[in-house]
Amino acid sequence: MSGGPVTLCNACGWRGFPARFWCPACGSADLGTARVHDGYVEDSTILHRAAGRTIGAPVRIGTMRLADGGLVVARLEGVGMGDRARLSLDGGAPVAQPVA
Repeated sequence: MSGGPVTLCNACGWRGFPARFWCPACGSADLGTARVHDGYVEDSTILHRAAGRTIGAPVRIGTMRLADGGLVVARLEGVGMGDRARLSLDGGAPVAQPVA
């Protein structure tokens, strides 16, 4: 799937992932969804452990600043800090991949 859904605050325009019950920016409960496609990777780290479960190999994750505004923490595949990336979903989890 190309692109992915993020929470959209209809009151102030805040966007982000994961889904929220109220907007962290303005407190409104008037939330919807928006489909986003790309942005830029702002930072990254490598996870070696996960709470309550084991992971086979280390996983790279990072913060992606969306082109339409907002932030998403996503698994990084083939992209690093400063790279333009396309957002997709893998089992409901956001994944940032190189723009084709």
